[in-house]
Amino acid sequence: MQKPLSGQIHLSYQRGYTETGILQRYCSFNYGTYFNEHRKPLGCLRVFNEEVLAGGEATFFQPGKPGYAVFIPIIGELVLQGDNQGSQVIDIAKAYVQHAFPGEVLTLVNRYPDDPINYLYFFVDSSDAAFIDSRIFDFDLAGKPNELIGADHNQRSLPFRLRMGMFAGRADALCRLKDSNSLFYAFVIAGAFEVQGRLLHQRDGLALWGGSEIDIEALSNNAVIITLELL
Repeated sequence: MQKPLSGQIHLSYQRGYTETGILQRYCSFNYGTYFNEHRKPLGCLRVFNEEVLAGGEATFFQPGKPGYAVFIPIIGELVLQGDNQGSQVIDIAKAYVQHAFPGEVLTLVNRYPDDPINYLYFFVDSSDAAFIDSRIFDFDLAGKPNELIGADHNQRSLPFRLRMGMFAGRADALCRLKDSNSLFYAFVIAGAFEVQGRLLHQRDGLALWGGSEIDIEALSNNAVIITLELL
């Protein structure tokens, strides 16, 4: 029998939504002009957005406080341009991580002239500068099916642990947390999952706390999930 854990579910259709001429944004937590008293940030996880950038367009990210910005493409390649570095091309099943400071500007570019791209963006507050360079983490989803794949060992210096996995229907995994006091957050990119007894469909999110192990079971084929442990 699964241990009941305290939690908060963020259903896809309940997310905040804003739109400009070039960008559509779905917000799991309060962000920009979107505010809901039940969607306050969870600890140091301040932002968790899904964004759609129109073909041939660019937008930018500028942090209000120091922390880690993470970008994960879902559809199409995302081009990132920083103040003091060249362009980085981020493909699907990869994650770009950068320790960002107020005043820095990161430009996000869609180099497809006619097609939109879709990506996740989340931000974790942290003044720790132990990991200050940008880095791309590669998740071999096709080569390692039916398991949660952690970023490489360099993730040790981060204040969070990021995992991603692609599963066949009824395949399961046990996510062991580093610390039972950690906040756990799961987000379904594709398909459906049962996470610690909670049913999650595509683009649903779930926060859990008070446990050391999280049960995850896919309910559809080629289901993709990311998990985040906030230390």
